[in-house]
Amino acid sequence: MSTNNIFDANLIDLNLIAKDKFDAIQKLTDLIVTSKRGRNKEKIVEDVLKRDEIGTPQVDGIAIPHARSSGIDTPTVVIARTSSPIIFDPEEIPASVLLMIVVPENSGDQHLEILANLARKLMDQEFTQVLRNSNNKNEILDLLNKEKEHA
Repeated sequence: MSTNNIFDANLIDLNLIAKDKFDAIQKLTDLIVTSKRGRNKEKIVEDVLKRDEIGTPQVDGIAIPHARSSGIDTPTVVIARTSSPIIFDPEEIPASVLLMIVVPENSGDQHLEILANLARKLMDQEFTQVLRNSNNKNEILDLLNKEKEHA
């Protein structure tokens, strides 16, 4: 699966201020609409929250809300880091890194392919350290776009 074009520097917020997951999803959706990747903020937010009702995947404080939505035009991953961690699932630790995946309604299981690819990357400590600590959006993009090298 190619990850080209699902990541963009305009879709990274390293200082997200959000009071809860609803607020965070709205602000991440604003980045999608501002970047002209989606046209219907309310529909995108509604679809992500509806999918979230059955659980949001999390890995060690990194939440990955995701959905298919008729409000989006281009498969997209929005990346955000918060200074105040956000509770997505009361059974999990609050998340300080968010990776929101939204793909067009008719894209089949593409969001699950993107999710699986990101989950594999999240097993790499170097990758998660850059996500948690880098203030360089290009460094984050390079790491996201880099395919796993096989030894």
